[in-house]
Amino acid sequence: MRIREMAGVLVNGTAVVVPMSGANLPATVWVVPVAGDTVLVEYSMDGGVTYENWPNGSVTASSKDSLISGVTQLRFTRTAGTGTTSTYGVS
Repeated sequence: MRIREMAGVLVNGTAVVVPMSGANLPATVWVVPVAGDTVLVEYSMDGGVTYENWPNGSVTASSKDSLISGVTQLRFTRTAGTGTTSTYGVS
């Protein structure tokens, strides 16, 4: 099954992992933190064994970047704030 689009809401500090196997590439990764929230976006190239911060780092404002290949998983975590409507996605 190919991933066409995946999006969700970060309601607490629990990480959300998005598997990228079968994803359409290039893909756009985006995150929209609400005021006062910080969202950490990380990627793995080894099936989730290790994660690296994406080039935009931890973000406090709307941000997006493109993936070309090699990424096996994405991880989104709200690391600061108490908002319940920060969003993330891959399309």
